[in-house]
Amino acid sequence: MTGPTYDVSRSPLPVDGCEACREFAARRHAARAVFDHSAVSDANVRMRAHLRQEHGG
Repeated sequence: MTGPTYDVSRSPLPVDGCEACREFAARRHAARAVFDHSAVSDANVRMRAHLRQEHGG
């Protein structure tokens, strides 16, 4: 099994105009504001899955 083809140390970027991406980014921002690193990670994982499924990235 090979690893991801993207840099997991960087947060994924939302696609402009996508409501789901905007929501994941908002959740991540809120989690960072309260230093909830687990929730930040969860938002990043969910956004990456969304990006793969919906945006081909």
